[in-house]
Amino acid sequence: MNTQTRSPFETSLHTAASQLVERAAALPAEAGRPQVVRWLLAIGALFIAWRMWRGLKPFAWALFGLFAVRWFLGG
Repeated sequence: MNTQTRSPFETSLHTAASQLVERAAALPAEAGRPQVVRWLLAIGALFIAWRMWRGLKPFAWALFGLFAVRWFLGG
């Protein structure tokens, strides 16, 4: 079972997105909804980029380790 605690960035991002979703749901059909949707898309893009970066770090370290071994072995 993989349980991770949320970082402060992830918690604040989740809180901001939740508040914007609540605001968007409470708005009438044409009363500023496009601006809220743009903010939600921006937050979503940041979150996806952050999650991708977190996923790439272990891969980058593994790649670095392989190249370090190759360098130490004189390859």
